[in-house]
Order: sequence, then C-alpha cells, then structure tokens
Amino acid sequence: MIKGYETAHLLEPDEPLRFHMGPALGAGFIAGGVLLIVPQGSPWSSLTFFSPVIMGRALPGLVEMPLFEVWLLHLALSIVYGLVISRVVATLRRRRAFFSGFLMGLVLYAANLGVVSAVWPWLRGAEFSVVVTHVVFGLIAAGAYRGLLKRKAEAVVY
Repeated sequence: MIKGYETAHLLEPDEPLRFHMGPALGAGFIAGGVLLIVPQGSPWSSLTFFSPVIMGRALPGLVEMPLFEVWLLHLALSIVYGLVISRVVATLRRRRAFFSGFLMGLVLYAANLGVVSAVWPWLRGAEFSVVVTHVVFGLIAAGAYRGLLKRKAEAVVY
C-alpha cells in the first residue's frame, strides 16, 4: 500500500465559466486532427489517413480534389463545429460538457445530413459511420475545450 496516497483533485477553470475563443478554436483543431488520422472515428474502419474524407463522409471518385484541399476543408469544418460545440459546453461542468458534446455531435450530424441531402445527394451513404464520426468529434471537442481552459493554481503545502 502506498503511504500518503491522495486521490487527484480536479481543478476547475480559473475564470467563471464563459466562452473562450482560443480554447474553442483549439478544440475544433484537435478534434479535426484526430479525425484526420482516424477518419471515421474508429481505427478499425477501412479508411486511412490518405483517404479523401470530410467529417466521416468519403468523397467518391467523381470528385477530383487534391488530398491537401480535402484536409483543409475537413479542418475548416472541424473548427466551425468546434466553435459550435465549445459555445454549448462553455458554461457546463465536466460531465455535462461531455454529455452535451455527445448530443451536439448528433445535432451536427442531423444538420450535416440535411445539407448533404439537399446539395450533394450522391455523398450520402454509410450513415452509421458518419454518425459515429460526429459523436466521436463531439466528445473529443468537448473534452479538448474543457482541457484547454486555464486552471486555478493549487496551493502547495509542504
């Protein structure tokens, strides 16, 4: 048994809970970066880092777009999604923030499905993996936003 063991004390943000733009941008970029490496939210999916995927939707061969542009579009959309999710979870404590990130992933999926169905119907398909991608994105973005907030300094007692 370890002598003097104490459970970790989670620190709350330094300022009152309000929206912070820097952590929100970082949260979108971090979640987007993770989903560039794992395109459909699962490392066991058939898509790789070099697959042309934007938020879980694989671009068909009909769309001739350089991979770098696909990555930029994916990251731009991720930052917008990250701002939306961060705005929702900004005033919430940790557990509710994660749950809200999960729900916002579903809401953003519904919005994504509506836009894709109306504008680019040929991009529809494999919707389960797109839902998983949006939910994973919401969870990562909510956690990243909460993690990027400045914390109170803990008083060190010797």
